[in-house]
Amino acid sequence: MSKILIALFLGLVQGLTEFLPVSSSGHLVILQGFCGKEWTGNVLFDVSVHLGTTIAVIVYFSRELLGLIKGVMPRSWDRQKANTVFGLILTTAVTGIIGLVFKDRFEAMFSMPALVAVSLMITGLLDFTTELRYRQTGISGHVRVLDAIVIGVFQGIAIIPGISRSGSTIFAGVILGMDALWATQYSFLASIPAILGAALLEYTDMLQVFSLADLAGMLSSFIVGLISLRILVWTLKKHRYFIFAVYCWLVGAAYLVSGVL
Repeated sequence: MSKILIALFLGLVQGLTEFLPVSSSGHLVILQGFCGKEWTGNVLFDVSVHLGTTIAVIVYFSRELLGLIKGVMPRSWDRQKANTVFGLILTTAVTGIIGLVFKDRFEAMFSMPALVAVSLMITGLLDFTTELRYRQTGISGHVRVLDAIVIGVFQGIAIIPGISRSGSTIFAGVILGMDALWATQYSFLASIPAILGAALLEYTDMLQVFSLADLAGMLSSFIVGLISLRILVWTLKKHRYFIFAVYCWLVGAAYLVSGVL
């Protein structure tokens, strides 16, 4: 199979799993292992497809992003929107510190499929807890300093492949008392600077190996990502979020057993 087709396929997987709380990085690590050695531990490609889904977030939440930008302008100052922007900055700072301090260790984990399997099962536990604590009447449109810090910590830990970024940050938001849909929106808004920052670091370090396959994966993840965002919101509204927990447990356990056998 050509590199472009593999890249398109992996981008499709990334687009489907980035916004669903099942760990896109975990799936990429597992599938890259089956696709050949050149894909295993390919951090630049991982960042490329994450960049594609980040662009999908920007498009999907474009109205909210424009509202936040307008809300911090002197002529249209909005205290609540300014509070959200401050929270996003704080969340990003916490995530950035964790990412920079543990960068090398996190990157090494992308070549450890067994760890990914265990992490997927942990993600399942987070998803299941989110379903149990689900609420539609919690805090909405507001983020406290504690919320921003805790979500930033969970987002930083989610760099570990197999730990879902969306699953862990939505879990953190719901546990902290946020409305589930607001926690979801904040989670994805917070992902934009975090993933763009990671992409900038990797492209600066590895610009010479940027390839057409990376671009193909990015495009694929962008298109499919827009679709999966709608799926996530639907599962939250219909109380079907627990499905992701079961899925993570099954995939994690199956891959762990297959590795042992």
